[in-house]
Amino acid sequence: MNGSTHNSPDRPQADAHETIGGILASALNMEDQISSGVYEDYLNRATWPVPLADDVFGEIRRRLTTLIEDTARHKRTLEALAKHYGQGR
Repeated sequence: MNGSTHNSPDRPQADAHETIGGILASALNMEDQISSGVYEDYLNRATWPVPLADDVFGEIRRRLTTLIEDTARHKRTLEALAKHYGQGR
């Protein structure tokens, strides 16, 4: 992003809010893609090679679950930011 494009003093404040909302919406979309497109797919035992030990898969699943929970927290944070800053006040 070019700072002069987004931080120009001659742009109306409403445009700034729309830009902030768009950026935060993009971040929310990325969080969704990461969670559902990466982490959750690997919670399925069939995704992993057959010789993977059950205890190893259990540890992988536990750690991925932590990442999914973190992603959910990130999403809530981004949603709150979008609600507060992504709309004209």
